[in-house]
This record gives sequence, structure tokens and C-alpha cells, in this order.
Amino acid sequence: MMNEYDDFEDDNFDQPVTRIPQNKGSQQLGKNILKEAQFYLEDIAEDEHGYLQKTLHQLAEQEPYFAVLADELNQELDAKVANDALYLLNFWQEIHEIEDLKSFNLLIVVNGQHFQTEFFQAFDVLEIGENKKLRKSVIEEAFKLYELGLYAGCAPILYAQLEGLLTDVLIQHGYLKQQDTKFVDVHKIVPGLKGHEIKSLWHKAKIAHELNPYFSELAAYKMDNSSTVTATRHNILHGTELNHFNQGRCFVLWIWLFAAVNFMATVKS
Repeated sequence: MMNEYDDFEDDNFDQPVTRIPQNKGSQQLGKNILKEAQFYLEDIAEDEHGYLQKTLHQLAEQEPYFAVLADELNQELDAKVANDALYLLNFWQEIHEIEDLKSFNLLIVVNGQHFQTEFFQAFDVLEIGENKKLRKSVIEEAFKLYELGLYAGCAPILYAQLEGLLTDVLIQHGYLKQQDTKFVDVHKIVPGLKGHEIKSLWHKAKIAHELNPYFSELAAYKMDNSSTVTATRHNILHGTELNHFNQGRCFVLWIWLFAAVNFMATVKS
């Protein structure tokens, strides 16, 4: 009798914004991973691609965003693939190190040395000011919570760090300025704000696009409610949404955080 493993063998702006030049010689950590993952996708065997699709659609029963990732990885070869789908594919390759396919669980690659080493390699390159040490400690605790299966603790931390890291980067590059407990839009990019005070991730994402348009390519900072992961963020953090504290949601957030950190590591003053 065949089983599930038999088919796989091995808004308008107020004024012009002064952009800060990028250091072209910076280490392109994330870019290299994306390129290698794209090559892998182009060469993947038909049976493995089928198994990948089957796995992602099964995971979509827990977290619908996996269906989005499956669609991204099921396009024509010359189509542009979203970066979070490619980062997922980068870690999917660990399946080739497993002798028994039944023991491979994509969601637990986050617990492994490969994921965490690559994550902190990029994190250590970040220029984010004095919060760096404390932020690293918080993320290390999130890894522990994920491994322990404490997703109600892990998910809010990951959402918060995605915004916190973006805040740090915008401050570091002079786009935000902290005044007491407030953050001010230095270049007045977001219109209609009293005192140019920034109050949401949407505002920060809009400003980040001016720092570098590629920020808008990161799924975590697309504020168009294109997925349940972004659409439910506010309600999760404010305690009115209780349905997404699961491993699948946290895994997607880890992939998003990995993508964000790898890109941020290339943004230099």
C-alpha cells in the first residue's frame, strides 16, 4: 500500500526624502541564500517538488499561509519567487540529510544548528545601536519557547521583534528619532501625523520603503493584509485573537524574521 512518502525519493509624500547611500561592499548574506535557493528550485526533481507541494498543503491545514508559499514555489521557472518562499526552500534542503523521510519535519528545522547559526551570523552583522545585545537575548528566548512548544509565548515575541528590529534600523539610519517615549518621522514621509509622531508598523514600513525599496519585498512589512499572518497581527498582540498560537504560525514568523535580518544585515550607513 502506498503512503504519503512513496512519491518522493531523494500615500503621497510631503516632501522629497534624502536617501542614505548604501554600502555596496557590504556582505550580501541574504542575497547569497536567495540565489542558491533559486538555483535549487530550478533544478529540483519532479518527485521532490511534488512532495514539497504536498507537505506545504498539509501544513496549510494548520496555517493557511503555507498555501501561499506552495503557490510561490509552483510557478514557471522564469517567474519571480517571493523571498520568504525561497528562504523556506533553503531549509527544506535539509531533507536530503535524512535517511528516513518519515522522520523529517520541516517545522523543526528552526530548532537546528543550521537555522540558528545562519540567523545569528546575519544578526551579528546588524548595525542597530544599543538595543542589539538585549534584542539578541529576547530572540534566543523565543528559540527556546519554540523548541518547547510554547507557541503562545513565542508568536507575540516574534511579531514584536519584527517591528522592533525595523524601528532600530530606521533610528540607526536617521529616519526615526526617539523623543522620550515617542518616535518622530524625521523626513516627514508619512503625511497627516500630528507632530510627525509614528504610531504603527504601517507607518514604519512606509518609511522603510524610502530607506530601501526592498523592504516592501519582505512579507513581514507588506501592510496590505494579503495574508492572515499580517491581518491578525494587531489582534494577536492586543489579546483579541487566540486562534493562531501554533507551530505553523510561529514557523512562518521565523522565516519572516530570518528574511528581515538577512536583508537588514546588508543595509549599511
